[in-house]
Amino acid sequence: MASDHPSRVPVALQRVWHLLDDVRWMDPLPALHRRGIVIALLVLLLAFLWPSSTPQYPVERPADTNAKEVPMQAEIYDNNQQQNTPPKTDSQGEWRTYNVASGQTLAQLFRDNNLPVNDVFAMARVEGDGQPLSALQNGQQVKIRQNAQGVVTGLTVDGSNGPVLFTRQPDGSFIRAQ
Repeated sequence: MASDHPSRVPVALQRVWHLLDDVRWMDPLPALHRRGIVIALLVLLLAFLWPSSTPQYPVERPADTNAKEVPMQAEIYDNNQQQNTPPKTDSQGEWRTYNVASGQTLAQLFRDNNLPVNDVFAMARVEGDGQPLSALQNGQQVKIRQNAQGVVTGLTVDGSNGPVLFTRQPDGSFIRAQ
């Protein structure tokens, strides 16, 4: 039994097929190339959205009973601080001695020992003659004084004319005392 009305499916497909005929930015391309680009984009989109059968993170693996157990703790040693001399304490804080490593700057020394690097820049502003902070050498000792709150209150370094002391002022700036 034939129907008087043609099927609506071919009409809808035909509309979709000719949908890009009026797209202006694709004008230089023939109709077949336009449709091929759209089909390729749809396949690519479908490939990205298709569910994957691979397991997602974290991947659980069975424990290997023959594996050697490694402890997950580490002991931390401060190689820069001299171990044989205990820190000296005065009224403004505790002095600690650090050795400068090869190629290490004062800012790197402060970073490595969790000290505020901004203090180095404040001291550099008043560094003065001989530039003792900029001319650090391998193996040179730097003594840093910290108060109970961990604030750097002083720094001593050997300069070309002897030891140089930088002390913190009440306003937070530093002065070169020696």
